[in-house]
Amino acid sequence: MLKRSAPQRATGGALKRMAQLCLTLALVAHSNAQTLGPPAGPQPAPRIAEMTLVDDLVTRATSAVCAEREQDPQGSAAIDEMQARPSLPLLHTDVLAGAARAERLLPLARTLASDSLRALARVEGITAATLEPALARIAEVRRVKPDMELRDNASVFYQDPHTIRFGTLFLAGLRSDEGMISVLAHELTHVADGPRTTLAPLFLRVAKRAGTAASFRIAGHRAEELTCDLVGVMVARAYVARTPGVESLARRAARAIEHNCVTRDETDLAHLSPRRTMRALLALDETLARTVTGEQQATRPRSRTRRAASAAHAARPR
Repeated sequence: MLKRSAPQRATGGALKRMAQLCLTLALVAHSNAQTLGPPAGPQPAPRIAEMTLVDDLVTRATSAVCAEREQDPQGSAAIDEMQARPSLPLLHTDVLAGAARAERLLPLARTLASDSLRALARVEGITAATLEPALARIAEVRRVKPDMELRDNASVFYQDPHTIRFGTLFLAGLRSDEGMISVLAHELTHVADGPRTTLAPLFLRVAKRAGTAASFRIAGHRAEELTCDLVGVMVARAYVARTPGVESLARRAARAIEHNCVTRDETDLAHLSPRRTMRALLALDETLARTVTGEQQATRPRSRTRRAASAAHAARPR
């Protein structure tokens, strides 16, 4: 054993105490760093803030759409209002006017529905090989037929894919070109899908995107109905862009979906409820939402001069 002098022992003890002090300070610093850092647990994701902004926009847009409907002489009747009325006769003045409007708009609706489906297919990654047969079916639709029994619905019968049938209440209740062309495009999308559900992949992808945007699940036949409604909205916006007028863009855009401004917000297995449909569409189409709230002005171009395969496919735009 080595001998050490007294001073040496004192120095060794001091070094030992200094080492202990340094270790203690290091532990305290580490503890404070943990305390002063981010709080434990999951942190709010940027996606939550983004979804809140979308929800606020959709809420404001929904109110704007229904406010426009109340003030618009050409505002569409709400679905629940139509359902509460008896069917109108085929020769009723409003039915005849609605049928004439639908027949007049059908050729343009075919063109715009095909263009909108192409655009939507590109966004959702649907191949041209899938889409082309669907577009060919749209080109074959030639006429509109009033039908008292359909009341507030429109339908496509697969035995007669060249005709869109409208309930007389629906023909009378869609009082504007924008509202009518939106519904025509909805039905043309059903025609495009056909009896073999050609567009099922498109419906599923739109439903998934809508579920994320609107924060509720959309499955089954509702996916098809919502996609048809979305094409209807896209066509109505395209129609407004190519037919300048003196009315406000907000009013004209609102007409595409204002028949969903119901008091009784009922649903069924095939459709989202009307108000939930409206919210999903506004969440999917931010341009529409900002147009009806007046936050985004669409460009004004220069003026220029399933389903029951054995029987019928009824599709109520909501």
